[in-house]
Amino acid sequence: MVNLTEQERISLLMMRGWGDRERSYEEVVHLFSDTFRVGQSQLHKSTVSRTINRFLETSTNKDRLKSGRPKTQTTEERQGEKLSINKASQQLGMSRFSVYKNLKILKYHPYKIHLHQELNEDDFDRRRRVQFSEIMMERIIQDANFLPLIIFSNEASFQLNGNVNRHKFRYWSDENPHWMLEKHTQHPQKLNIWAGLFGDQIIGPFFINGNLD
Repeated sequence: MVNLTEQERISLLMMRGWGDRERSYEEVVHLFSDTFRVGQSQLHKSTVSRTINRFLETSTNKDRLKSGRPKTQTTEERQGEKLSINKASQQLGMSRFSVYKNLKILKYHPYKIHLHQELNEDDFDRRRRVQFSEIMMERIIQDANFLPLIIFSNEASFQLNGNVNRHKFRYWSDENPHWMLEKHTQHPQKLNIWAGLFGDQIIGPFFINGNLD
């Protein structure tokens, strides 16, 4: 049986991953052996399973078990979880720098979160969108002065309740997860800003409290 050091157990847990980037035990064995145990006794899947299960049951990677038996997560809960570096540091019992260093060893890259507007049921009606596009194309062909008569507008909602700032969030993964966060733009405690373009003129901006209808 291979006896792992505390640092090796921490690295093994990070190689296992979490959420939707969880590796199989066999993948962990190969990755761990290629990274840490070249020319040494090889790791077995039973060691990976025992290390992971003990961590899930006790929330520690140390040799001495904590008293009590904290509730373990279900597989479904673990697959839906996304941890920050701070949270991973707390759960793995290691410094933020060590978490960051292990992510680099695993060749993970920090990807930026993308925000997109919440879609309602009517927004998925592809036929309506295609029909609208065809009507607009026909009008433009018939009248060269049609586009300058259209006001192009947009609005932005600035949350006042600490909503996510995508520029400060990174999602660490070995490949781009295309992680998107759905924005609720009609929530209270916000300031709405509306502006439009009409030809070469800017309309607004207008600052609006409350919901945009």
